[in-house]
Amino acid sequence: MSGPDEPSPPSAGGPAAAHRCIVCKRGSPVTLRPAGPADEAALCGMFDAFEPKESAQGLPPADSQQRAAWVHKLLCEPVNVIAESDGRPVGHACLLEMDPGERGELEIMMHQDWRNRGVGNALLALLCDLARERGFRRIWLSVDARNSRAIRVYRNNGFALQGPMDLEIEMERRL
Repeated sequence: MSGPDEPSPPSAGGPAAAHRCIVCKRGSPVTLRPAGPADEAALCGMFDAFEPKESAQGLPPADSQQRAAWVHKLLCEPVNVIAESDGRPVGHACLLEMDPGERGELEIMMHQDWRNRGVGNALLALLCDLARERGFRRIWLSVDARNSRAIRVYRNNGFALQGPMDLEIEMERRL
């Protein structure tokens, strides 16, 4: 819910091309689409069941109230996408606006039961397409250097290392 000083999430929608249906590597159908305010409760439920909490650079927050506020804040960003199976969220990605109209920071999380199924790649591809449509030119991210699976996904989706590898590495993709 939005308070008097909080921004309201933009509504979901967009062109039909923003809605995609895939079959994951295990044969389950998955719908990918823009996320909006109507998805807030369902996303909170997905992140309530997400384990381990605070595993990805301190996200999702362990405290339920902080987690709900975090989800609300994410849904206020200009580009949000959700992956659903059987009407329930299994992944979420958004672009945090860093330099308006130029660059955004990627936030992407897949529920632990849905990793390694190809859904994250499809979700990332949809997010990049929508970001390009909205005029973004670059997407930046920071990832734990030990998260080789995520780094491989990012590289396979056109992200390149920015600077030396440390505990966390930065990657960027031009759109």
